[in-house]
Amino acid sequence: MRYLLMLLIFVVGCIMPIQGSVNAKLGSYLKAPLVAAFVNFLVGGMVLLVVVLGTKIPSNLMQSVKEAPFHAWIGGLIGAIYVTSVIFLIPRLGAALSFGIIVAGQLLFSMVIDHFGLFGIPVQPVNWGRVFGVGLILTGVLVIQKF
Repeated sequence: MRYLLMLLIFVVGCIMPIQGSVNAKLGSYLKAPLVAAFVNFLVGGMVLLVVVLGTKIPSNLMQSVKEAPFHAWIGGLIGAIYVTSVIFLIPRLGAALSFGIIVAGQLLFSMVIDHFGLFGIPVQPVNWGRVFGVGLILTGVLVIQKF
C-alpha cells in the first residue's frame, strides 16, 4: 500500500509543472498574473464545491471548524502565494529550474518540519542520508541553472 501511495504522490508531483505552466501561460495571455492566480483558485474552488456538495458533510463540522488551530487555516494563503509565484517565475526561470528550486525548498523545510514534529507531524529526525539527498537535489538545481 505504501508504494501505491508513493506512486500516487509521484503522479501528483508530475502534474504540478503542468499546472504551473498552464497558469503561467494564462498569466501571460491575460497580462495579469494575479488574475490568473484568481482564476486558478476560482476554478478549483468550483470543482471542490461540486465534490463537497456530492459527499456527506459530517454533522459536527461547525464544532470541528471552531476547534481547528490557527495554523490549520493558513494553507489557502500559502497556496495563493505559491500559485502566484509560480505564474510569475516560470516565464522568467523556466519550468525545470523553477520546480527544481521549489522541490529543493520543499525538501529542506520538510526536513525541519519532520525533525521538530511541527504542525503535529510525527517526528522523523534529520540524518546524514536525508541531508545527502537534499544536497543532491541542490546540486541538481545548480546543474539545471548552469545549462
